[in-house]
Amino acid sequence: MNRSHSYQLVLSKLIGRTDLRLTLAHVTSEQSLAKIDADTGLQEDEGPSRNRVASLAVRHYFSFGLLQSSIAKADARDLVTGLPVPEAPRLIFDALGTLDRLPFKLHFRAEVEYVGRKPLGDGFTSVPAREFRGAVVRSFQAGRIETGANFLVVSGYSGQTLETLATPGDPEAFERVVGVRLRSYVTAALTYRFRRGN
Repeated sequence: MNRSHSYQLVLSKLIGRTDLRLTLAHVTSEQSLAKIDADTGLQEDEGPSRNRVASLAVRHYFSFGLLQSSIAKADARDLVTGLPVPEAPRLIFDALGTLDRLPFKLHFRAEVEYVGRKPLGDGFTSVPAREFRGAVVRSFQAGRIETGANFLVVSGYSGQTLETLATPGDPEAFERVVGVRLRSYVTAALTYRFRRGN
């Protein structure tokens, strides 16, 4: 049976229309079987480990919308070797803003997210992932109909990990970083909400 000890300290303060929240966490875990290795199909042995996390979130309300931001920094380490735990996130930053009083009764929402580099093991490091998403919407008939456009502009990869493989031009297989490339897009949407029966 695996045991885990978790300690968390949360400090929260509301100053006018600004909400501040600081979270400190300390988590220790015993040795356990973790993810399945892509090459062998076997679960890898992980831990015992310790993860320390500090996060700060700020949210401010305006008469025309809101603005919020958060940043989290973590340090996850193997307690036996002292090395960073592979694929554990290290730095995540997020910012979100909304505007609700635009001309023509439009509403705008935008968000920026940054996921920093993280160790993948064996001296390899991931590529940072950056995302910028937004939406412009307009409601009609007291919110029953909503139309708008959404967009996502990204760079980086998701699911970054290590695999030992050979491509057609390689004489033999070797370990490399793999992942799924994130794609940008623009979409249009039309939503209709049916009225509930009496």
